[in-house]
Amino acid sequence: MPLVSVVLTSYNHARYLSQAIESVLAQTLKDIEVVAIDDASQDESPAILQRYADRVKVIQHETNRGTYASLNEGIAHTSAPCIAILNSDDLWLPEKLEKQVAVMETDARIGLVHTAFRPIDADGNPIDGNPLGVRFHPNPQGDLLAELLTRNLFITSSVLFRRECLERCGWFEERLFGMGDWDMWLRIAEHYRIGYVSEVLTLYRIHGQNTMYQRERMLADDLWIHEERICKRIPELLRRNGWRMRCALGIALAALGVIYSQRGERNKAYGAFTQSLKLYPWRLKTWLRLLVSFTAR
Repeated sequence: MPLVSVVLTSYNHARYLSQAIESVLAQTLKDIEVVAIDDASQDESPAILQRYADRVKVIQHETNRGTYASLNEGIAHTSAPCIAILNSDDLWLPEKLEKQVAVMETDARIGLVHTAFRPIDADGNPIDGNPLGVRFHPNPQGDLLAELLTRNLFITSSVLFRRECLERCGWFEERLFGMGDWDMWLRIAEHYRIGYVSEVLTLYRIHGQNTMYQRERMLADDLWIHEERICKRIPELLRRNGWRMRCALGIALAALGVIYSQRGERNKAYGAFTQSLKLYPWRLKTWLRLLVSFTAR
């Protein structure tokens, strides 16, 4: 049995696909199996995948099923105790899997190991600054459930996780469009510690077709995760980690208020901001948003 199963998801990224596959095949950890699943691409991606069919198991969809249905199917065709995902527009550096496995093997409580990453543009050039507009945790390891309640901390292509996490936490939620990774990391963080490799071993490509630019669908995902995965479980979550958890849930409820505001649901926004301040009353930003939602009602 291989040590790591690699699932490469492909959809209309022919320009980048060969580079992604080559970055997998160049890994210093050789005890791997590779499954590439193409979700009915309309470009040259299927033909490119066939060139690697002697080294990669290729699954071709006739109709588009979505990211997380594809991921679940790809994972179901693998068997290794650890799983890594590579999106077909991203890249790995050669030692990525080897160094992640080394961290995973230090502690059975670790369920997920991620690496530092660098944003690159469509041509592979590094992008300076913070193009994602997201503040990442300065020491992203250990018990990260509270931090993950406030935002996604990991780039999907940077993650390696144990197969047992799927058995304990469930598989990827197929109803989601682009935030199913955050949903999965939240569930894993409830039961496992998080490991981290501080070297930049993942290259995350930013281009005009990234999922994050499909604003309405991403907003719908954001709403579902906040309502279904977070808000419905607040009493249970408050029994963990004391004040740190109260602050995290306060921030999450404030984020839900912003989502409601963006959807024009002013009364719901006001309610979410009010609940947020009951948990985290010293957060000035939430008071300001509450004031705006009150005057807009």
